[in-house]
Amino acid sequence: MRIHYTLDDSPARLPLAIRSSEGAMDRAADLRNAPGVQLVELTTQHMLNTGTTLVDELTDYFDNGGPSEADPYGLALCYANREALTDLLRDLRDLPAGLVAFAEVEALFPVTFMRELQFTMALTSVGFPAFGYVRAFKDSEGEEYYGLVVNLAQAQPHLEASLGTYSIDLLVNMIRHGFFNHQGFLLAYGEYCESIGRKPEKLYDRLKDKLMARGIAWYLSYHHDMSFYDETLRLNETMIGEHIAHWNKLIESSHKKGQGEDILDEWLARPDADGLTGELSLDVVGYMMARTIAAEHGNKGLRDSVTKGGDYFLKLYNDLTGNKLKG
Repeated sequence: MRIHYTLDDSPARLPLAIRSSEGAMDRAADLRNAPGVQLVELTTQHMLNTGTTLVDELTDYFDNGGPSEADPYGLALCYANREALTDLLRDLRDLPAGLVAFAEVEALFPVTFMRELQFTMALTSVGFPAFGYVRAFKDSEGEEYYGLVVNLAQAQPHLEASLGTYSIDLLVNMIRHGFFNHQGFLLAYGEYCESIGRKPEKLYDRLKDKLMARGIAWYLSYHHDMSFYDETLRLNETMIGEHIAHWNKLIESSHKKGQGEDILDEWLARPDADGLTGELSLDVVGYMMARTIAAEHGNKGLRDSVTKGGDYFLKLYNDLTGNKLKG
């Protein structure tokens, strides 16, 4: 497998450079033609149910001296932080190692998986108010491609809220590994499953598949600084033990449910009596399994798990630790 990507900072660079309605009109063609801007604009229009374009909002902003009442593109936040965002974008563009490390994702798939994936990735200072999000699109010929967006205007608030701290180094790590690699792996794994016809039907098989995929994705997010994430996420033996117990209850319950019962994601989102959700338990347990397997077997252990599936992932972990995670 090869991942090809276009990293476009136009949705950040162009709005930050525009300072008048005339400037917005002068750059209208650049805005409309930039793949990253198209991705941000389509997502914002879809998620916020608006038909307004970025060019129109920019023009109105400078004509009226402020954003529209709805401000779907978050222009108030962008321009209130123009100087800091301009400096941040310059720092990210000048990174010697770049923002992308998809070779780490490619290494987790068998050499027989020859599919080539195309990602469009955008750095933006405007648009839908989320730090990172993923969209799938089809071109005029029906070919599917994926878009990954990082909203730099949301970066510092997001890291401070989720990890309790902020630095440029942490942000770079979160973009490169925590978002691009994490989401890139999940998208690639979906393509791999489609290529080999892996489509688990039983609820317990779907659970095990999700445990492995999400666990490996979180491993890619955290493995460059595991001690930091252990501390900030409060991953300790007690917490992990609680999630392992919850996983065992989930898998036991899944064997008792009929094939058509429940929508899996809705089921996993429901908290139990202790307030734990299945989704969080899958993430914590899957991550600990992936890092344990990688510590002993490296990429080969994770690649073999991807190739052979969730049952192998569970068995490999249990054999390494003596634990008896249920499947």
